[in-house]
Amino acid sequence: MVSQVENGKAFEWAVGLALIGKGFSLIPNDSSAQNRKCFDKCNLAQINLFHENANKAITHILMREGLGYGQFRYLSDANGQDGDVRDIVIHADRREVGLSCKTNHGAYKHSRLSDKIDFVKKWGLSSGGCSLEYKEIVQNIFGRLRKKREESHGAALWKDQPDVPNDYYWPVLNAFEKEIRRVESPVMCRNLVRYLVGTHDFYKVVSRKKVVEISGFNILNTLNVPNLKLPDKILSIRNNNGSQFAKTITLNLGWEFNFRIHNASSKVEPSLKFDITATALPPKLYQHHLQH
Repeated sequence: MVSQVENGKAFEWAVGLALIGKGFSLIPNDSSAQNRKCFDKCNLAQINLFHENANKAITHILMREGLGYGQFRYLSDANGQDGDVRDIVIHADRREVGLSCKTNHGAYKHSRLSDKIDFVKKWGLSSGGCSLEYKEIVQNIFGRLRKKREESHGAALWKDQPDVPNDYYWPVLNAFEKEIRRVESPVMCRNLVRYLVGTHDFYKVVSRKKVVEISGFNILNTLNVPNLKLPDKILSIRNNNGSQFAKTITLNLGWEFNFRIHNASSKVEPSLKFDITATALPPKLYQHHLQH
């Protein structure tokens, strides 16, 4: 059984094969070797789908960017932690064009919150980091979870906890919202979107069963698609919006993101995870869908 992560890496390899088919050469590294192994684990139906979607996407992007022959390389997952969400970087005609490859999902980030993580500083929202008030709140919440894990010798399960939403999810989400409001500024709004979307321009390529979706995130104006402006203020922060335990942050200029919180493991652990998706994007965002 191929995991979602392995599927993504397999599709990255298929996109690389499409580039090779167009005359580009691979700069090999550890990431390329890992991606090839994931591709080799896929069944024939997956391989055929990935080939078709990769070839359609690459043909379109190369034509859009007017790229000739060149080289390409795969980036490691560590780059994503530093804000570079590109999986592949094409080097051609003295330019760089980045690609982010996904399969069947359009998630932007899977960031964690805990009493050990200063998300304000880590996300680049403010050099001052989280407030003492926020730290005290989350230390209490995650401290209780840590104690449950220790007392059960790691056997405690989330499903056995009496009221997870009101004891953990909502207190953390409300503290998160208050902290976002505390550091709100034009610079913070721009940095939030840079953290969520990525620090470099890129094409996002999503492989689905009957379509490949292409989006061009051109914030630094390095791509041949419309330039996107970053927001400078928050219009609202509200609960839910389609997700059971979530906050939706709406910013100006068409940006909106949903922060759904959940436990990433069946066992109790002293952290929670966000599944962050874009619920609205600027009207000028370049989007192209290729059916098959």
